[in-house]
Amino acid sequence: MQLKTFKQFILSLFAFFTVFFNQRFKSESSNYYSFNQGEGGAIVIDEKTGQILASKNADKRYPIASISKLLIAYLVEKRIKENKISLNTKVKIPSGIVAISQETTITNVPLSATRSYTIKELLEDALLPSGNGAAIALGAAITGSVSKTETAMEKLLSSWNIKGVKIYSPAGLTNGEMGAYKDKSASDDAENKLSAKELAEVSRHLMLDFPSIRKITDKSSAVVSSTSGSSYTIENTNQLLKNIKSPYKFTGIKTGSAESIGGNFIGETRIKGQKVITVVLGSGSMTDESTRFVQTVSMLSQLNKASSIKKIAKSEGSAKLIAATGKNGKVKTINSYRYSLFVPKKKTSLVYSSIKVKKNISYPLSKGKMIGYDEVKTSSNLANDFLYGKYLSVKVDSNERVKETNFIVRAWRQLFFSKSFQTN
Repeated sequence: MQLKTFKQFILSLFAFFTVFFNQRFKSESSNYYSFNQGEGGAIVIDEKTGQILASKNADKRYPIASISKLLIAYLVEKRIKENKISLNTKVKIPSGIVAISQETTITNVPLSATRSYTIKELLEDALLPSGNGAAIALGAAITGSVSKTETAMEKLLSSWNIKGVKIYSPAGLTNGEMGAYKDKSASDDAENKLSAKELAEVSRHLMLDFPSIRKITDKSSAVVSSTSGSSYTIENTNQLLKNIKSPYKFTGIKTGSAESIGGNFIGETRIKGQKVITVVLGSGSMTDESTRFVQTVSMLSQLNKASSIKKIAKSEGSAKLIAATGKNGKVKTINSYRYSLFVPKKKTSLVYSSIKVKKNISYPLSKGKMIGYDEVKTSSNLANDFLYGKYLSVKVDSNERVKETNFIVRAWRQLFFSKSFQTN
C-alpha cells in the first residue's frame, strides 16, 4: 500500500497500529521509552554517537530475512575501498545462483548465465527490490563461493564483537531455500538471526564507513536489464522513500520479510537535525505492506515530541602528562565538540569526566593530536545508554606543541608525584 496523502498517512497510523509507546521520560528509574508492540524487537539510535534513544526486546535475536543483504553491501563496499573491485566490475552468474534468481516463490530479480552484470547493477537488484539471487551472486563474486561468503559475513560480525552468529544464506533465505547451496547439517527452516541492537550496529557501520551507499539505498527505483536484454524498472521496497507527505525524509536502508518473523525494517532519517537509525523486527505479517512503516513513523513522532537536543560545548582545558615538558607537565587541551546528545524535555545538563589519557603517547606532541577522551553523559539517567556503554567518549586533542621531558624529570615525577598526573 502506498500512502498518497498526509491525511491517509495520519489515518493509517490509527487504522493499522494502535499507539505502541508508553512514554517513560516521567520516571527517572526508566530508560527513555518502553515499546508495546507485541513479541518483536525495536530500537532507535543516534547514528553519530550510538546513543540508544528507545528500545524493546533489543537484545533478543530474531530472523532478519533480507536485512542480511546489508552485510553483503558492506563486504562489497570494503572490497571497493581496497581497490579490489569497482562498481563497474563485470560479474558472470553461476548456474546454481541463476536457478535461485529465477525461483518465483521468493523475492527476485531474474538473472541470466549468458550475460555479465556490473557490481552496481547487482547492488541495486539486491538492495531495492531485495533480489535474493543478486545478493548471493555479489557474495560469491567477492569471496569465491557461497560458503566463503557466509564465513566472511560471520567474521565481519565477529569483528564488531557480534559473536555466535551462524549465517545460512547471504541473502537471508531459509537454509532450505538455498537449494544446491544449503547447509546439509542444518534443518531447512534454519535462518539468519540477529537482535535489533546488533542490526542497529551493523547499519551504523555501513552508513558511517561507506556513506556513498546512500546513492543506492535512497533510490525509490532504478532501471535495469532483463534476462533478454530489455530495460525495465525495479522498485524499492522501502515505502517511506516514496511517501512525500511523511514528516520524515528517509535515505534507506532495508526491508526484510519472512513467514517466521513477519515484516522487518531498518530506516535512516533525521530527528531535530540528527541522523537516527530505526529498527523494527516482527511487525505485522510477511505480506503486510504497511505496518512496519507505520510503526516506524509513530515511533519517531513520539520520540520527537518528548526529546530535545543538548550540544556538547567547546571546552579548552589542560591535562597533566607525566612525560610532557613544561611546568608540572601541563598540556593545553581542546575537545571534539561537534556532537549532540538527545535528552528528555526537562532541565538536563551534560556531565564531563576528567580526561582519560590514552596509552603510549608519542612525542613531540603536535597541536591537534589526540591525547585521550572525555566521558560525557547527561544528568538524567534516562539518556545515558549507548551501543558501547553508559557514556559518550569524546576525543580530546592537544592544543599546543609539546616536547618530551628528560628521563630524570620523568622518573622524579613517577616516583614522588605520580598520583597528581593523568597517566599514560
